[in-house]
Amino acid sequence: MLSKKKIKIMFCMATYENGVGKNDLNTIKYYKSDYVRLNILKSIVSLTFAYVMILALIGMYNIDYLVKNAVKLPYQTIGFTILGIYLLLMGFYAFISISVYSLRYDAARKRMQKYFRYLKYLRKYYQSDKPASNEEESNNDA
Repeated sequence: MLSKKKIKIMFCMATYENGVGKNDLNTIKYYKSDYVRLNILKSIVSLTFAYVMILALIGMYNIDYLVKNAVKLPYQTIGFTILGIYLLLMGFYAFISISVYSLRYDAARKRMQKYFRYLKYLRKYYQSDKPASNEEESNNDA
């Protein structure tokens, strides 16, 4: 049986699912640690790609100098400098990612609490509605 309260709750749930809840539902399907790790991995891959592209652009910009001084360049120092900068950036980027994605997960979890309360209410509503409809069916069969 339909009731205004049930329809209102279902409308609120559908609105949430099609709006902000679409991202929240995708977020909440992971454990917090898995969600944060996955996004850290994405961030590190993006950082690595961007870092390699920037190094390639710097190398292309200075190609004339690099070719003229190829024999005299201190490659070990350059390598350690590039690696050190990369590791510092990765640590900083990972720290920022942990902070941001933990906060996002917590916010999504908080928004989902109301959605879960609505689900719990609807489950109780349908469970209390089922025995009455089953009794009517058994009375109609007799």
